[in-house]
Amino acid sequence: MSLQIVLQAGSSFRGTAAALTIFVQQGWADFAVPAFSTIRSWLLRVGYHALTRPLDKSQPWVWLVDHTIQIGSLKLLVILGCPMSQVPFGERALQLSDLQLIALVPMEKSNGDRVEIELENAARRTGVPRQIVSDSGSDLKKGIADYCEFRPQTTWVPDVAHVGANLLEQAWSKQPRWLKFLEELQLTSSKLRQTKSAFLLAPRMRSKARFMNVSCQLRFAQRVLNHLASESPCVKAVEHYGWLKEYCDDLTTWTREHKLVQVTMDHVRVQGLHPGTASELKSVWDEAVTQASTVGIADGLRAYVTRYAPRTAGERLVASTEIVESSFGGWNLSGARDSWIFAF
Repeated sequence: MSLQIVLQAGSSFRGTAAALTIFVQQGWADFAVPAFSTIRSWLLRVGYHALTRPLDKSQPWVWLVDHTIQIGSLKLLVILGCPMSQVPFGERALQLSDLQLIALVPMEKSNGDRVEIELENAARRTGVPRQIVSDSGSDLKKGIADYCEFRPQTTWVPDVAHVGANLLEQAWSKQPRWLKFLEELQLTSSKLRQTKSAFLLAPRMRSKARFMNVSCQLRFAQRVLNHLASESPCVKAVEHYGWLKEYCDDLTTWTREHKLVQVTMDHVRVQGLHPGTASELKSVWDEAVTQASTVGIADGLRAYVTRYAPRTAGERLVASTEIVESSFGGWNLSGARDSWIFAF
């Protein structure tokens, strides 16, 4: 394990210093162990360098924009970027190592005007971007729209995961069976919480953007159903989740619809959006869209691809900000909330 990995793995500056001490005591390394304040100083300098060092302006960039990490009354506007020529289209999805930190702005109140100003500031480092990707939050959407209005060379693409989640929400949120399923799941969890049977608790849904992780509930319910169908199911599982058997057909339908969205997301994350994306999705979707319940969702995904795919042959655009959320979630280390931003 390298020194870099130890620095990244420490849950706090003091913990990192303690981990380095163990390395030296065990004879795995030979250096003067830095104090926690020294490590903090190093990371501050690295973070400052990431935010101020010159970036290549000779080629067009793609920006990934999002609000992340709420700290008290502040939330952070983050702009990560990558030169378009370096996006690994067709090979894999974007990774943290592909991205450069362009801007990180604490905001107590975010609106379209503030977002537009920060985009203007960010352009001083990379030049005007070819593309901006974000979710469809009202402040981000308005700020980006205002920024792109006088810059026809810049294209905005909404994140495909948020588009897919919105389509599922539109399809399910008014279904009595779906609402009853969630109600039963919540009622069961309230009975199990802080009891000896708490190991049977279902995963909680998010309080916001609930349909972004709905796969957890679907996967849990299907696993419980499989267990109930086994030769010797757990008595407590039968007692508390026997009602799930009434939702077998519903779960099959919901899982199929969710899979359609997930397959689309997986494909677009790697291949990006290009003039042939709609045709590619026909083969990726296979027989899923022949089911009546998935037609509406498929139409929504097809409309998204048709609207935002570039018209120029050979050009590809990024359609996912997943790496922003997954990376910053990983760097929000307990006891070191002021240090995660310097991982770049």
